[in-house]
Amino acid sequence: MRKVHNLNGIWDFEFLFKKHWQEVDFSTLTYQERITVPGCFDAVAHYENKRGTGIYRTFVECGGKVKLELEAAGLRGEILWDGKKIAFHDQPYTPQILIFDAGAPGKHELIVSADNFVLKGDDSTFSPFYDFYPFGGLYRSVTLTELPEQFIDRVEVLPQNTETGEVLVRVETSKEISSVDLLFDTAKAAIPCPVKDGKGELRCNVPDFKVWSTETPNLHTLKASTADDELTVTFGIRTIECKAGKILLNGKPIKLIGWNRHESHPAFGAAVPEFLIYTDLQLIKQQGTNFIRGCHYKQSKAMLDLCDRMGLLVWEESLGWGNSKAQLGNENFRKFQCAQTAAMVRSSINHPCVIMWGFLNECASDTQEGHECIEQLCKTIRALDPSRPITFASNRQQADICMDLVDIISINAYPGWYDYLKDEESEGLGRVVPKIQELEEFASKPEYIDKPFIIAEIGAAAIIGDHSGVQWSEEYQADLLEIATRYILESPRASGVAMWQFSNAKTYNRIFAVIDRPRGYNNKGAVDEFRRPKLSWKRIADVLKEYSGK
Repeated sequence: MRKVHNLNGIWDFEFLFKKHWQEVDFSTLTYQERITVPGCFDAVAHYENKRGTGIYRTFVECGGKVKLELEAAGLRGEILWDGKKIAFHDQPYTPQILIFDAGAPGKHELIVSADNFVLKGDDSTFSPFYDFYPFGGLYRSVTLTELPEQFIDRVEVLPQNTETGEVLVRVETSKEISSVDLLFDTAKAAIPCPVKDGKGELRCNVPDFKVWSTETPNLHTLKASTADDELTVTFGIRTIECKAGKILLNGKPIKLIGWNRHESHPAFGAAVPEFLIYTDLQLIKQQGTNFIRGCHYKQSKAMLDLCDRMGLLVWEESLGWGNSKAQLGNENFRKFQCAQTAAMVRSSINHPCVIMWGFLNECASDTQEGHECIEQLCKTIRALDPSRPITFASNRQQADICMDLVDIISINAYPGWYDYLKDEESEGLGRVVPKIQELEEFASKPEYIDKPFIIAEIGAAAIIGDHSGVQWSEEYQADLLEIATRYILESPRASGVAMWQFSNAKTYNRIFAVIDRPRGYNNKGAVDEFRRPKLSWKRIADVLKEYSGK
């Protein structure tokens, strides 16, 4: 049977200032420092805002066939086993999974390098203009699993029917396996699933099942086993579909009201610990909101596990922000986007909380290059998971030419904020409702009327403690978000809103940050970076409490 090694903990560490990953000579390293994993090395005061390469080292007692899983590493670097380079990683926030022969049983050395340089170029995986901070390090858990020679690699459970409990089970194994036994937590006996060339598929009903919903987030388990191996996954039975301009959860229309949320904190960078994730989600749940857009990258397993159990709905999207026409037309960039998006879908497919897939926030979706790239991404997702709707957040609004490709129309708009900066003579709050109505009119064109419509971002920045009542004050932010939320709640056309944003988040210090990103932070959080609530937090809670009784 398999044996799992949790490699989280204290690792040896060395930081090479201003050196890229390609410049590392591993034979000269002395590893005089120690660091914890998960963690971002540039969240440590000594390395804050410094660019270079961090090299992590640990030792593992193991042998034979193993699976190494780095849940998230950034921004790019190499993986070495016993001094030999076995892989290159360059997909920040995306799981890296390697299966290889570890060698004879005994003590083995694992090294992971990670640089945090933000590279220019049309094929860059993290561009300098991305509006969130590019941390370096091993953001999330690292595990190593010793596998039997014949092993089960993956198990996926796709719910099909909430009336019968029908699910589609898909398994992937080593090629020698011809059958896998499937045992649900509510079943008395296992069901055989035939396997050919490493893949098997079976439709069956879960006995004595309970439906997953926001009110009753019931979960089930499925154990797949052979004589030599077993793998257990958790799933929920629920359906999500788009019909007649509505989003249906278990066949019933649902209004999504919630927040965009970055995995970011001043003390931890992108390596947000599980307890902090829990307290964030507990705040969101207690407020009365039901929806989180995980911006703008794949979310952690811990976050999705908690949302599964708390009944929170998630829009999960792959890494991308403001990508240009040139990038979207670049073949290497497209390959990267398809690869990391596929990895996201495969990693999160069993989470019932994930109700839609997304990608490429605010890209050049008003161009032919954008249409081609988005079409590729949609095909990639649908080949892996036809059960969930697809969307992306557009800021091209009426000029967008890619809405025909997706299932949900999602638009970012900042009436009363960025437009107010351009015209200070007019009253900013008065622009909110007319702008949403204008977007609803666009989303109600004959070719789009059957697609649900979401405001994917809307908001205003506020400096905590500023009570002047004008822009940047807590009052202005609270008023703007209240106006938007009330309108969305009452609108028959809108299926929801993801307000921008849950908490302040660190961003990259660029020239324009002097004007719009004071302190190097995006200050549009309804709570600040330390989770201290601004006026808007309670204001939205009061609005939702008022509407919950209607």
